Formats: sequence, structure tokens, C-alpha cells
Amino acid sequence: MYDPQVTKKQMVSDITGEYEGNVDPAVVQRVEKCLHVQTSALEAVNGADAIIISTEWDEFKTLDYEAVYSVMNKPAFVFDGRLILDATKLTKIGFKVHQIGKPAFFGF
Repeated sequence: MYDPQVTKKQMVSDITGEYEGNVDPAVVQRVEKCLHVQTSALEAVNGADAIIISTEWDEFKTLDYEAVYSVMNKPAFVFDGRLILDATKLTKIGFKVHQIGKPAFFGF
């Protein structure tokens, strides 16, 4: 997982609901153990099958998606949950693109 604005501690808190209280510490520990947070987007997608965009940070709009595609497993999928990416451009690179609220776009 990668988010340029959110710390691992905050991610764990959001996933477990820890900020609401009454969370079993063992659940928090399991999530902390399983959650692998990377320091860059390129590091996070290395060997991945898919990318899920769930925030609108500018960094995700301007990533070098050709470099991203080159380190991913193929077929490589992008799920754009914020409608911030150019599906046509990504499809030309080779991605299989899915955008929330739109039909799948494979460049046909």
C-alpha cells in the first residue's frame, strides 16, 4: 500500500476503527503485521497485478505510468475509483482500465 499523505499508523487506525475505541489490541497487531506500506508508488506496484486509485492526490495523476506498467505483472489492471486518470492513455500503454461508474475500457 502506498499513500503519500497518510502514515502507516493512521492507515491501521482507519482499517481497524481503532480511533473509535473498543478495538481488540490483537486485531490491531494483526493488521500492523499484514499491512505493507511502501515509500513510493513505484515500489508499491513492483510485481503487482493491479493498482487501485482511491485518493485524488496529484501524484497519482502525474505518475510515469509507463514505468509503473514495466514493473507490474501482466495483464496489469488499473481500478480508478476517483476518475482522475486518462483511460485512453493507460490503455495505449497496455493497462486494462476500470473506472468507477463507467464501463470497462480496453481501447476498443
